[in-house]
Amino acid sequence: MALDRWDPVRDLLHLREKVDGLFQDVLGRAGSELGPGASGAFRPPVDVWEEGERYQLRVDLPGVASGDVRVEIEEGVLHVRGERRAQAPVPGDAMLRSERPQGRFALSMALPPTVDPGGISARHRDGVLEIALTKRREDRGGRLRIDLK
Repeated sequence: MALDRWDPVRDLLHLREKVDGLFQDVLGRAGSELGPGASGAFRPPVDVWEEGERYQLRVDLPGVASGDVRVEIEEGVLHVRGERRAQAPVPGDAMLRSERPQGRFALSMALPPTVDPGGISARHRDGVLEIALTKRREDRGGRLRIDLK
């Protein structure tokens, strides 16, 4: 007889995923990130990290064509918006499980003041949107000592 050990962390992570999904569904139906009338909007998963003189972002967008994605910066906020178009329709009674969101999506993130708006690049390949945000170089005022050679 195999024993299944109780793992409270695994159970909490599963619960968190469920609650996050419920909030995404509710916020998506309310159109909170896309404005009024944007029912069905979803927020794609994103990873953000700092790497030297840049911030890096990866947004999972499988099944989304590059032409269906917009990346914009407005008043210090990075906006990624677009649409995952529906594939061939499946009759409602034939669908056994549907977890992949379709329709419009939106992701908005406030940028730190250290980001140089002119130093941003983005590329989309293999279902992943990669965005690189270059940091501004700080002009250090005050005294600077230069060693003689």
